[in-house]
Amino acid sequence: MNIIYVIEDYSENGGVERIVSEKANTLSTQYKNRVTLISVYSDNRPQHYKLEDGVDLIHLDIPFAKKTNNPLPKLLSRINTMVMAIVRLNKVIRGLNPDIIFFATTLGAILLPFCLTKARKIYESHLARNFNPFNKLFILTELKAERVICLTSGDAKQFKYAKKVEIIPNYINDVRSYTDYYGVRKAIAVGRLELQKGFDILIDCWKDISSQYPDWTLDIYGDGSCRETLQRQITSLHLEDKVKLCGRCNNIMDVYPHYSLHLMTSRYEGLPMTLIEAQACGLPSVVFDFQYGASDIVTNNHNGLIIEQGNTRLFTEAVIRMMSSESLRKAYGKNAIETGRRYYKENIFNKWLHIINEYDNKKNDR
Repeated sequence: MNIIYVIEDYSENGGVERIVSEKANTLSTQYKNRVTLISVYSDNRPQHYKLEDGVDLIHLDIPFAKKTNNPLPKLLSRINTMVMAIVRLNKVIRGLNPDIIFFATTLGAILLPFCLTKARKIYESHLARNFNPFNKLFILTELKAERVICLTSGDAKQFKYAKKVEIIPNYINDVRSYTDYYGVRKAIAVGRLELQKGFDILIDCWKDISSQYPDWTLDIYGDGSCRETLQRQITSLHLEDKVKLCGRCNNIMDVYPHYSLHLMTSRYEGLPMTLIEAQACGLPSVVFDFQYGASDIVTNNHNGLIIEQGNTRLFTEAVIRMMSSESLRKAYGKNAIETGRRYYKENIFNKWLHIINEYDNKKNDR
């Protein structure tokens, strides 16, 4: 099959770019499909995710829309960017003559209805629609897409006019090591240091947690625009010896086993991959019941504790409860490993192959 992936910017160092590159590499090298990745925006930053030799990368080199507080120039710049992207994308697609096009990211969703091709057009929803600022434009995407693929059941419910909606979560790679000692008094939180991830909420909670368990420490892995703000918050609460911003870690799956508790206070998520990874490594989790994905992964009093969104008092009490019992952390941690296995690549990738094979069979029947 001749397959195309369309994303906004392959130079971004994010989860979408990682998972798209891995799927493209697997479909090309292991299943012998012709795969092309089209990156829309012009960006000279180095690429973080390697593509195998059989995967072609095409840059449309569309300039970013101008950033301005003046609404009219901003609108005109966005329209100009969209028109340029539509024209160049259609030209490239005509030359490639694909069988299937997967549109990922917000820009992909907006471009999909204007892509003039006989290829099957599938939208991958990596950012939950409710939290996408351009979600009102997605009605055209729903009507024109052959399928919409969502990461969670909650997001799938938002696509009411789509021809077909399916749920395929992202996958994790094989786990090399697991937590085997739950007596260590260290908790971990992982994610981009952005408002969405709610680390400011977690740090506030830790002030009360630390007063009862002063020998416990919290390490936060990740980087982002809120780093300085969060560090000032830590300092103002006199938590410098209790909470550490550890920066980005490229081998985080090897880090989880050195902790005995995982915490997550996100305001919202598409699918919380860090939660899945922590579970797969054997960490029990205390999480807010954020939209979307928390309740898909954490079963209360089984592999962790799930707390009403935004209820910091209950969250603090839940963390303290987990800290008070090594045996509880161990029991939930062992259950967490089984939860994580559901998201192994071997259990998820076949769902993508089923879709591709379905269209391949229809193509051969023509």
